Amino acid sequence: MSNRTTRKNTRVNSLLNRIIWLTFSLFLFVGAFGLATVYLRHEAAVLANQNKALYSGISEQKRHIAELGAVLARQTTRDELKDLNKQFKLGLRMPRDTQIVHVLEDPTKRLYEKQSQSMVTVSTF
Repeated sequence: MSNRTTRKNTRVNSLLNRIIWLTFSLFLFVGAFGLATVYLRHEAAVLANQNKALYSGISEQKRHIAELGAVLARQTTRDELKDLNKQFKLGLRMPRDTQIVHVLEDPTKRLYEKQSQSMVTVSTF
């Protein structure tokens, strides 16, 4: 009788060991998945902080460019250019009316048409 109980106990122990190992493996897998999720969220937060720093740097550069544009606009008035011409003794003269070409159509549309026309010419070869 003791031989039967031993065989039965070994089968039960074997089954219990398998259940315990499978449970442990499941916990290990779920834990690794959770850890990977936390790591990915951390990386996303780090990337978001880097993007925020880049956007602030870009906006700072845009502001600086706008300030320089305002300075250039102030210094390129007609009177200011005449004064600079006299100051540096460049000898430049004002353009005559015959030298000035007034464009009546939209310049961006005109440039686009020129560009597309040159692309058609190049593509025909």
